[in-house]
Amino acid sequence: MAQSSTHIFLLSLISIASLVAVSDGWLDRYTHIYILIKNGLDAGTPLTIHCKSRDDDLGVHVIKYVEEFKFQFQYSILQNTLFFCVFTWDSKLYLFDIYVQNRDLNICSPDCKWSITRDHPCRFNFNTQKYTFCGYKYH
Repeated sequence: MAQSSTHIFLLSLISIASLVAVSDGWLDRYTHIYILIKNGLDAGTPLTIHCKSRDDDLGVHVIKYVEEFKFQFQYSILQNTLFFCVFTWDSKLYLFDIYVQNRDLNICSPDCKWSITRDHPCRFNFNTQKYTFCGYKYH
């Protein structure tokens, strides 16, 4: 009888913990990454994007001027989520780590918006509503 009561208690405890986790959003944390064409690529220059992580290949997408490519993912509790993208325009390849959890989690949570320009990627500044964080470089 004592063993049965212990099992019921543990099952109840797990159920309550699961409900708390869901209600607090622990199991529903998504970060949205936005890749935006703006400011460096002219109207006649399409951008080819191929983004990947260790676990996900988001495929190849061709984006026209001022169009957006959006994807979402659930970041790792281990703090090691990384998405990188290969950008192609004018027959040249550029690589950039579009999301590095240690770099971006506190800065762009839940939204991370980027503008891909010819010179460098620029992150959106939510305070100014402009792409002003441009100190990044392509690899």
